[in-house]
Amino acid sequence: MVETERMITYQRDMFLHNAYYNAVYEPVADEQGNITHIIVMTQDITDLVRARQLAQSSAEELERAVTERTEELRQSNVQLTKSNHELEQFAYIASHDLQEPLRKIQVFSELLKDHLEDKTIADKYFEKIHESARRMSSLIRDVLHYSRLSNSPEQLVSVDLNKTLQHVTSDFDLLIEQKKAVVRQSGLPVIQGIPSQLQQLFANLLNNALKFADKEQPVISLRSMPVTAGEVALYPQLDAARNYVKVMFADNGIGFEQQYAEQIFVIFQRLNDKQRYKGTGIGLALCKKIVENHGGVIIARGAPGEGAVFEMIFPV
Repeated sequence: MVETERMITYQRDMFLHNAYYNAVYEPVADEQGNITHIIVMTQDITDLVRARQLAQSSAEELERAVTERTEELRQSNVQLTKSNHELEQFAYIASHDLQEPLRKIQVFSELLKDHLEDKTIADKYFEKIHESARRMSSLIRDVLHYSRLSNSPEQLVSVDLNKTLQHVTSDFDLLIEQKKAVVRQSGLPVIQGIPSQLQQLFANLLNNALKFADKEQPVISLRSMPVTAGEVALYPQLDAARNYVKVMFADNGIGFEQQYAEQIFVIFQRLNDKQRYKGTGIGLALCKKIVENHGGVIIARGAPGEGAVFEMIFPV
């Protein structure tokens, strides 16, 4: 019989030690075939076993280090992709959105020089210049606000979204009263987040719903529900090992074509007439940035004349 790598514990110098042996057991029989004794041959393989264990441990450590480094590189690649996307958006802003009011200021300034003696015309051009300067200032302010969200140093704390909504509706109480709007909520969750950003998130969504209301009585409703593992799997940016909750923000406003569901989150992209609906077009881009800062995703669903629904998925 052969026995391999048998561990034997023995005492030496008041301490217990482990050793490993290969053993071969050979029975010896007499002339009648009766086994009279057994020959045992052993080989001390302690050094070989320990060397192999050390090699296995080193291999496991190396594999773990490679896995960790691969994940770090993946995260860095994701962050780099996001940064490149944002740089593309900022390049578009610099070449288009900021150029538009600047061009108007230049044009109306040139026209103003030729009509300084005509007060009526001069006042009209002054107003145009002032309006363009104000819009340019708003664009620059919003761009700075958007960029600051990328590297927020604030720590996450427990935030009751019911209280967040209460604070926001309190700030909008006059506009809500003017619009005769109804805001309904149903058991919003407590999540880990940055209070000021979550308040801004709800404020932007509420302002958006009130701005694009076209019914006699705008109705805005918020509710939440757990997110299934199947839903989490639909979004590669979510961690399958974590639990998530969905917060749904719905209105009965003008809605939008579903084909534009991604475009509405792009900074300064607008679907509607900016003369009729005021704003710089950054509100929903800020919403997307805030939700992503909290490790979640935001999805928009809508139909013309049937309102819009914003689904926000947060880790809990």
